[in-house]
Amino acid sequence: MKERDKQQTAGDQCAKCGACTAVCPVYQVTGRESLTARGRLHLLNRLTNPASPTFGKIVSACLLCGACLDVCPRKIDTLTPLIRAREQLPLSARHRLPGKLAARKTLASPRLLGGLAALRRQLLQHLPKTSGLWLKLALLPEDYAPEEARPAPPAGQPSGGPPVVSYFSGCLARYLSPDISAATDFLTRRVSGAPLLIPAEQTCCGLASFSAGSRQEALDLARQNIAAFAGHDLPILTSCASCYSHLRSYAALLADDPQWRRPAEEFSARLREFSRFFLAAGLAPPSAPAAAEEADTLHIFYHDPCHLRFGPEKTMEQPRRLLAAITGAPPLEPADGPHCCGQGGLFHLAHPHLSQQIFAAAVRQLPEPSASHVVTSCSGCLLQWQQGLRRAGFSGRTCHLAVLLAGIIRRRGG
Repeated sequence: MKERDKQQTAGDQCAKCGACTAVCPVYQVTGRESLTARGRLHLLNRLTNPASPTFGKIVSACLLCGACLDVCPRKIDTLTPLIRAREQLPLSARHRLPGKLAARKTLASPRLLGGLAALRRQLLQHLPKTSGLWLKLALLPEDYAPEEARPAPPAGQPSGGPPVVSYFSGCLARYLSPDISAATDFLTRRVSGAPLLIPAEQTCCGLASFSAGSRQEALDLARQNIAAFAGHDLPILTSCASCYSHLRSYAALLADDPQWRRPAEEFSARLREFSRFFLAAGLAPPSAPAAAEEADTLHIFYHDPCHLRFGPEKTMEQPRRLLAAITGAPPLEPADGPHCCGQGGLFHLAHPHLSQQIFAAAVRQLPEPSASHVVTSCSGCLLQWQQGLRRAGFSGRTCHLAVLLAGIIRRRGG
């Protein structure tokens, strides 16, 4: 079936019930029908040549959070037609192409990303913390200590045996926030007695490329990552929720490639989501009394990444159970339930005003001043919360779930 026919089929299946409008973060701040799944499917079904800049802006104004797909009573695949429409857009119709293209190419190039990360570190040494540029560049928490990002010693040293878990770090943990990788390694050593195996050949997961409609680039990155983790059958742990979601899709992404279909299926089957992995491994604090003392001072707000909340596994309970096990108390909950933060990968570059409007709605759910920490396990969400709460003057700490858990266990002598 041709792509155009598939898009029309999805549009014909839509009952126009409006369930998607009730949960769409973009619709909630704009009220525009054309920016809902229902509206886009209608346009895709009716337009004979959807290639104008106006249409390009409409199809780009989607977070791909999956909320519409989750509530659709007919379970229509609302996302695939949209991504296909992005693929088919001519360059002249792609909304804010230069910025998104630069971001994609940077993520897809480990050498370039590593160089920019080194430049960023040098700039931070000379910029005042009141500088707006410092706000954009400083992704590490203000109480970050260099020892939190010390490199893992090689396997075979007295501090650990041969690795039993491999690690897909993702771009943020690898280049800009090494404390996440170090914390994940620390926690893994605690439950397995061995360091992580971290293949140097791994690259960006490809989610940004795939979401932007650059399918070939996404396929190339997928093949690189599958090859990087070949040669052993260790489980593959990742600390980024968005990376995990996209890495799991490699089997579907390469389903039509006879050479890579089986390796992609095997790769996807080896993946482990962060909170589920450490719950199953029995991660626990050094002693129960210390946990009770810590609970008196820690008031943690956990932000649910959309890629876990609306994914097939619906991973919401596990992070909360893990936090309660380590801190001794359940995390704080938003009054109206979980809310999208508005980052959406490249969405915040294409539609910065919409991104900030959606984030503002999420911040209103934050039970401040009681919250001492805001934590999440998605790299994009973490950046959005770190930068947004700094601008808002939040006095607590915003960090990755791994960094919080490792810090608590370290302080208790673990």
